[in-house]
Amino acid sequence: MTDDYKRPDPDSLLRSIKEKEERVRRGKLKIFFGMAAGVGKTYAMLASAQRLKREGTDVVIGYIETHGRIETDELVKGLEVIPRSRIDYRGVKIEELDLDSLLRRRPDVALVDELAHTNAEGSRHLKRCQDVLELLNSGINVHTTLNVQHLESQADLVENITGVKIRETISDSILDTADEIELVDIPPEELLKRLAEGKVYVPEKAGQAAERFFRRGNITALREMALHYVARLVDYDLRDYMREKKIPGPWKTGERLLVAVSPSPYSEYLIRWTRRMAFNLKSPWTALYIEKRGSLSEEDHNRLNKNLNLARELGAEVISTSDEDIVSGLIRTARQQNITQIVVGKPLRRYLSDYFTGGNLVERLLKSCGDIEIHVVTQPDAGEKKPGIFAKFSYTSRLKDYAASAACIFGVTLLSLFLVGVTGYWTIALIYLLSVSILALIIGPGPVLLAATISALLWNFLFIPPLYTFRINKLEDALMFGTYFVIAIILGSLTSRLRSKEKALRVREQRITELYEFSKSLGNAVGIDEVVSTAVRYMERYLGSGIAVILSDDSGSLAANPHAGSSLGLSLKERGVAEWSFRNKRPAGLFTDTIPHSDARYVPLIAPGSVVGVLCIRPSSGASFTLEQEGFLQNIVYQLSTRIERENLSMMRQKALLVEESERLYNILLNSISHEIRTPLTAITAASSSMLDDAIEARPEIRRALSEEIRKASRRLNRLVDNLLDINRLESGMLKLNRQAYDLGDLVSVAVRRLGSELVSHNVIVSIDDGLPMISVDFALMEQVFVNLLYNAVMYTPAGSAISVGAAADRNMMTVTVSDNGPGINNGDIPFIFDKFRRGSNSAAGGTGLGLSICKGIMEAHGGSISAKNNASGGAVFTIQLPFNIPDTSNEDVR
Repeated sequence: MTDDYKRPDPDSLLRSIKEKEERVRRGKLKIFFGMAAGVGKTYAMLASAQRLKREGTDVVIGYIETHGRIETDELVKGLEVIPRSRIDYRGVKIEELDLDSLLRRRPDVALVDELAHTNAEGSRHLKRCQDVLELLNSGINVHTTLNVQHLESQADLVENITGVKIRETISDSILDTADEIELVDIPPEELLKRLAEGKVYVPEKAGQAAERFFRRGNITALREMALHYVARLVDYDLRDYMREKKIPGPWKTGERLLVAVSPSPYSEYLIRWTRRMAFNLKSPWTALYIEKRGSLSEEDHNRLNKNLNLARELGAEVISTSDEDIVSGLIRTARQQNITQIVVGKPLRRYLSDYFTGGNLVERLLKSCGDIEIHVVTQPDAGEKKPGIFAKFSYTSRLKDYAASAACIFGVTLLSLFLVGVTGYWTIALIYLLSVSILALIIGPGPVLLAATISALLWNFLFIPPLYTFRINKLEDALMFGTYFVIAIILGSLTSRLRSKEKALRVREQRITELYEFSKSLGNAVGIDEVVSTAVRYMERYLGSGIAVILSDDSGSLAANPHAGSSLGLSLKERGVAEWSFRNKRPAGLFTDTIPHSDARYVPLIAPGSVVGVLCIRPSSGASFTLEQEGFLQNIVYQLSTRIERENLSMMRQKALLVEESERLYNILLNSISHEIRTPLTAITAASSSMLDDAIEARPEIRRALSEEIRKASRRLNRLVDNLLDINRLESGMLKLNRQAYDLGDLVSVAVRRLGSELVSHNVIVSIDDGLPMISVDFALMEQVFVNLLYNAVMYTPAGSAISVGAAADRNMMTVTVSDNGPGINNGDIPFIFDKFRRGSNSAAGGTGLGLSICKGIMEAHGGSISAKNNASGGAVFTIQLPFNIPDTSNEDVR
């Protein structure tokens, strides 16, 4: 039997390793944590800073509030203080932390008091804790102070205990990133004594604070909260230590929590409650919003965004989905996300509709949850009343829909007045029912309910005896009226619901289709330019915003300008926001807590390997994105980041292959040239040494032979240099054509004369008719082509072989062949014979392998071609084809 229950959770181990790697790169955060103001957090922080300074640590004060306490002011002395920045807010100068000066100073440790402080409008960040995070990301260690009531998850508990609403709060995740938390604690009696002595607040504020917040019971409760929170953190540190040291223990299986979020003010309390529970269990948690049919009011939309942002700040994974039934949406998502516990609020009252739907939300959830645990949380009654059904309809239907439904029923009524004599008044009920059903396919449930009510009343008043009254005498008519009314409402409601579900399915299908089309287009894009242009095009269409993509350069810095495929330009100020987002790997700008007064929103493109750029979005309407647009944006950002990184890696691979190929060609060239240079140099050295011999001086015939050897070797060296220069000009695009009309026979004759003695041992046969038309070429370059082809034949054929040059012409093309009767070319070498540094595999002849490559380059520059094959009777045949009707490119660069 194995001890699997003793094994640590592998996900927790991986998470612990990642957190450890991240902390190595970042600065260290130390928090002096207390139950309330006045316990001595700032004093303890300054005392610790003085000790560090004595030990040689570079410590500076970024921001300290001494509140006029003499003993605290004494500890400031001797420490460097960074001057505060002054921000003009509505005519008042407000002092804040000078973040940029602190970043430029780069001390070992920066002291930043009051972590939960809210910065003045116009600051880079909304909260001081964000300033601290930027310092940490820059590698600066930070010491700061914090009270327990400023933690987001504890704020509502503190409000319940003290009756004071906490305005400044920070996310609990800040404490999760802390490397050290030092609890500063004193007994409640001593804190109350300090308050009375004016050591916490100035005397005029001390009395008010004692009456409202600093009561003995409140202080005791806050102290318990602080001690409990720190104890939990110590326990987590112990668990991490046990995992790191592989100490066996009763490792807890993973729990996953889900909290249902809505636009209700109660959701804020549920989110904080779930965060506290997830903290106690040390488990991941999810906030789920289920979108039903209809649209939200602006107030509800803003409140929903506030609740979802709160969940994100507290570390939740936020999910948005659509479903007509909240219970089915909760259960479906819980199954998909492997949720083990669901948190919902306890209904404050029961409604009539609960009896027709199988119970309220909690009762139905308990019936459907299976093995999922349900936590029903009692919500504080803030006096909010659940909107009635008609208020709900007012959000989902327009006024003109109600008018249209009423007009339709009145029109049907007029028609029925003419038909009642023929059909009878019971048939009129069926006509009304048909009308209500048709309306349900077009308009919302509110107008359908109105149509059903009006039709029932009109049927009773105008058609059921006695006429023109609402009294019904016959029992069967009364039953028929009641049955009609119920059926009309139910049928209209069901039809409207089916229409809403169909609409929701269409919307969901449209989202999936758009994402599929984007993924497909992104996958088909070739090159980083097309990738960026594709992403910009889809985001512009779906988000209705101006888009700019700024990529990172080869040095890993952000490029100076947006990519050419962007639809948006950036000012120097906005470029600075993009740089901040890129450097800190966090969103910034519009609708964020960092530089919110910016004109656009900036999202870093974080790929698995690195940050590849920044995405800039400037909404044309100025309104924040909907949940669907946020989800679409996140998906695009992920896919775009991954694809850009893939393109960057592909380009790096191509560069690496190019370098590798260049090194290979360099080695080939070096070896080839070394041999080609050594051979003529050896001949020149030997011949010149022999000519210095006195015995040779008296023999002219030998001196003449030695001089001829020197001349041949020099020409061979000269040919080698010419080939290298020609191939360099061809590949660099610096070769210019000087086209003029020349006779082909003259070109070949000049080439034969230029080779001179190299052709003595071969029989050269030139068969060119005098009547061939002249060709427009660069004489020197075409001469070089024939020289290289003839010299190639000399090099690869034995002495005494025949070399033939022939030509023919038709209306469009001049064709020239150079053939020999030597051993020919191996069939495997023919496809590569014009490559640089390529020599025949069956030849022991020397050479650099550049001559034929130069021929190909010159022919292509002239708009022609050259090919090679073996002659059926033996030997190789090189064929040149040069068109007559080529454009005039005289004196133009060949590229």
